[in-house]
Amino acid sequence: MRVDRCGLRGVLVLASLLIATVPISSADAQANRQQVARAAPSIGLQCVPFARHLSGIDIVGNARTWWAQAEGRYERGSQPEVGSVLNFKPSGAMRLGHVSVVSQIVSPREILVDHANWPGPGVPKGRVARNVSVIDVSPDNDWTSVRVEIHGRGSGYGRIYPTWGFIYPRAASQTVLAATPSSDLSPAVARVNARAAAAAARPPAYVGQPGAGLEANELVELAEATSAPAPAPRAAAPVVERQAMARDFGDDTLMWGAPHRSLR
Repeated sequence: MRVDRCGLRGVLVLASLLIATVPISSADAQANRQQVARAAPSIGLQCVPFARHLSGIDIVGNARTWWAQAEGRYERGSQPEVGSVLNFKPSGAMRLGHVSVVSQIVSPREILVDHANWPGPGVPKGRVARNVSVIDVSPDNDWTSVRVEIHGRGSGYGRIYPTWGFIYPRAASQTVLAATPSSDLSPAVARVNARAAAAAARPPAYVGQPGAGLEANELVELAEATSAPAPAPRAAAPVVERQAMARDFGDDTLMWGAPHRSLR
């Protein structure tokens, strides 16, 4: 039997129009929205807007620029205060630096901080962590080298991170701070500020603990071991030049004209 293609195409178009005009219940529409929301990737919160929201320090830009931007505007120093911002230098994979807000001073060598976007085992990027232990391992107790509690593990600290120091939420001497009016904020900054405020009101993804679960003697040993001066580098061994020996490639040179590249 011969089927008219034009007639078949018309039937399909008519069927699609009928399906499109069928009303969808509100319950089905809500289910569809929830499914799309679950499928859409969540954009995590960065450390800068969260620290700006908690501390009130009105600085915009990557964390690695905060120390320079604070010069002449905010007081800076080497000792922690509750509400101050600990400014991490760029290091390793943390190319943009980091900022954390001091929530508690435990001892001259330990503080607790609140911050965002510090991932760990079971704690993905873009999440908020509260009361995270940070210990000072610098030789002079000036907080220029620190270790941060590993998020999600429940005990222990990560590698050593260099820092600039602390930015305090008060004006530098002979400086009058004026808050940026909300009308002057760019739409992008206004959006991240709103997200930071909402994130601060929700339960955090991780809550740390003083000492990161370590015993007091373990904490002291860790601080002393990491704050000790680095040993002097050993003298390099003399380089002995070796004469390259000629290689015999057998009949390969006659067959192919030159040995294979992997043999060179």
